[in-house]
Amino acid sequence: MKIIMAAAECAPFAKAGGLADVMGALPKELSRLGHEIMVVVPKYSLIAEEYTAEFVLKESVEFSFKGQQKTFGVFQYDQAGVEFLFVENDSYFKRDQIYGQPDDAERYAFFNRAVLEIVQREQQPPDVVHVHDWHTAVIPFLLKEDPRYASVQAAKTVLTIHNLQFQGKFSKQTFLENFEMEEHYYDEGIVSWKGNFNALKTGISYVDKVTTVSPTYRNEILTEFYGEKLHTLLQEKEQDLIGILNGIDTEVYNPATDLAIEREFDVMNLEEKQVNKRAVQLKAGLPERGDVPLLTMISRLAGQKGIDVLQEVLPALLEEQEVQFVLLGSGEEKYEQFFKGLMADFPTKVYVHVGFDEAFAHLLYAGADIFLMPSHFEPCGLSQLISMRYGTVPVANKTGGLKDTVIEYDESLKSGNGFLSDFQQDEPYDVALNRCLSFYQQPEHWEAIKKNGMEGDYSWSRSAAEYAKLYERLI
Repeated sequence: MKIIMAAAECAPFAKAGGLADVMGALPKELSRLGHEIMVVVPKYSLIAEEYTAEFVLKESVEFSFKGQQKTFGVFQYDQAGVEFLFVENDSYFKRDQIYGQPDDAERYAFFNRAVLEIVQREQQPPDVVHVHDWHTAVIPFLLKEDPRYASVQAAKTVLTIHNLQFQGKFSKQTFLENFEMEEHYYDEGIVSWKGNFNALKTGISYVDKVTTVSPTYRNEILTEFYGEKLHTLLQEKEQDLIGILNGIDTEVYNPATDLAIEREFDVMNLEEKQVNKRAVQLKAGLPERGDVPLLTMISRLAGQKGIDVLQEVLPALLEEQEVQFVLLGSGEEKYEQFFKGLMADFPTKVYVHVGFDEAFAHLLYAGADIFLMPSHFEPCGLSQLISMRYGTVPVANKTGGLKDTVIEYDESLKSGNGFLSDFQQDEPYDVALNRCLSFYQQPEHWEAIKKNGMEGDYSWSRSAAEYAKLYERLI
């Protein structure tokens, strides 16, 4: 099959979150299965020169956008059997960050049109066009409704929702100006939802299949609590809504070969994990102690991630117990200030790195004992998968992909790979965390939990096969 994917970010080129990791790994696995895969992403100016130096200009395309003739360059980069195409237009993508620009609606409208220009220029039309999140969700609508794309209308379409919270909501005027489609599409509720143009809603309505990044999240978003005001629409689409669990790139995240960590290790020589723990403590300026549990969190600092839960739990924990805590992340100012305050109050127990550092993230996964994920909702979550791959035990809230991947430890069977709270059932996070800490003091159980986590299969091979079956059923 020939599959064309479009997304706003893709690792390792441009990354803001988990979407990029999926786009960096899933296409490669589909290629290994024998399919022809093309991935289209914007050519942001923040893409590192080590990659752009190898980009090859494939073509320049001129087309009509917002009543004017616009031009974009198409740069090609082949990796692991996947053809990556980068859309270059400096006025839209020469920015210091991926998202959060005042003209995001126009930028991604331009990108949607650019993707379709690329699609219809292909000598062999694609079997499937697979779009991701709101930034590319209008493509299926344009593909079906704009006559200029008639030659590729036969392509089947799939939309993956990575986070329902972000929908691309804009005014009616924004829709009319940026997409140049007739007013009745908005007035009749085809592209509008609850008083706004809604890019994600538009995609959900038009695609052949909608997927989510975990089976549990698929079920959750059908409810009012998790449905972000789109649950009634999703209920109508329920037969075409499928949950496929994300994986991780097990070549990038492999403690046995990871050059970013202090000492490589695997399940057969777990004692080497202690070398990485000491390296974290040294970098963080914390006492180098092997007997004290080292807790970590690598996260965007947002309400979704349960930072409010840690605001309640961490101060008392640090006051009462011998633990260390290292944070790597950035986000809302109030949460950054909370963690900075925690470091000031507990300088020998807490280290906070505001921002992101890929090498330090790998070292933290390798060196920490316990990984904190008290998310209020989590479509899939990759951090718990990565942490388990590195023998770091997750303590998570039972929601979305966390529920699908973290299994409560059973001491009688020595089964399970982590510990769970359940906010829906009033099972608090500090109870799960203290249960985890109690097993840290029991080496026989602690080794079993770590090994159970490390021996799990978190690769994309299983999930990629599910996507391939989905495409096959469509065509």
